[in-house]
Amino acid sequence: MNPMDQLRAARPAHLDTPVDEATRAAELSYAMSQARTGRTRTMAKPVWGLAMAGAAAVTAAAVAVAVSGTGGTTPRAPSHVEAIPSFTGTAPVVRLSAKQILLAAADSSLKAPATTGPYWYVDSVIGVANEAGTRTRYLVHSMTSHRLWIAGSPERESWFVDRNLGTKPAKGAEVAWAGDGSPTKWSVETPEPKANDKNAVGRMELDSTPGKPFGNPINFGDKVFDLAGRNVSVAELKALPTTAAALKQRLLQGYAGHGTESGEPQDADSWLYQVTSGLLRDMPVEPAVRAAAYKVLAGLDGVRSLGEVTDALGRTGQGIARSENWSGAGFERQIIIDPRTGILLTDQIVAVRATGGYAWAKPGTPIWWEATTEASWTEKGPVKP
Repeated sequence: MNPMDQLRAARPAHLDTPVDEATRAAELSYAMSQARTGRTRTMAKPVWGLAMAGAAAVTAAAVAVAVSGTGGTTPRAPSHVEAIPSFTGTAPVVRLSAKQILLAAADSSLKAPATTGPYWYVDSVIGVANEAGTRTRYLVHSMTSHRLWIAGSPERESWFVDRNLGTKPAKGAEVAWAGDGSPTKWSVETPEPKANDKNAVGRMELDSTPGKPFGNPINFGDKVFDLAGRNVSVAELKALPTTAAALKQRLLQGYAGHGTESGEPQDADSWLYQVTSGLLRDMPVEPAVRAAAYKVLAGLDGVRSLGEVTDALGRTGQGIARSENWSGAGFERQIIIDPRTGILLTDQIVAVRATGGYAWAKPGTPIWWEATTEASWTEKGPVKP
């Protein structure tokens, strides 16, 4: 699967809700800049929700991550944080293995108290990197606020509300940006693979000016998420198996030898890594199911520990990575977790040996990330745009 197909397959499918094309082009990221038609609408995809275009810096003053259904909170972000994942550069004196980290997160999840409420609320910041510039070349980051209200009862509507936060030069790119005339708008090339040309590119217009919130209901009857290729309700999520073996078996019922929305071959472990990480990040499942999901990840081949890393909002956690190859290009899918609480802080896709439309991405460059700032049951309903 090439990078664009992989990102497209991973985005929240509720973004397929019909919207005005001018609005879509201005608000959505490169993979979402064209409306998709001629297909049945599905629910929110379980992993790597594709970001919207644009975002100035994320100012995360006094933002705390709270996952009331999994116990505990993460440290508050500093009053100003640069919206790009960056590694600390130093590993712990004793680096735990990926399996040790994941099993610790499973244990913490299992101990967390179950909570309830009328809505499952998810608040996250999504980012995309692009190469821009006319006189000089440098990276810019486009950011989006992404919020979900998932109704516990099918009698209530579930909603997504997103807001384009604007685009800004990446940290370290300020000098090159100034040399380019300090622009506030950019026209960038974006991968748009075609059947006869996997390296084909299109263009996307980016702007530093934030946009207005936009959103839609996302429930389809009582179905609110896509889990392993099947639309599921909150009740079905709550009834998922609570052992690793049974959960793995349930998830693999949706595996057909290829990606979730692509016919390109994908091995079972890569597919499980994708689907299970999304379950942990977005979905209102019981603590025992979260524990089982971490154990599923711990049992996969190829997962490795990155040691202590810093995520997009300046929070430290333990990084877990798994290599993937898309049409000859090398990437890593990484998750950053807090094993003390079982909270999944950030998902990200990082270039390792990028080619084609991502040839500009040096090894270690995050090309997409989503940092969750809250995932909890709440009494408050959707704040509609």
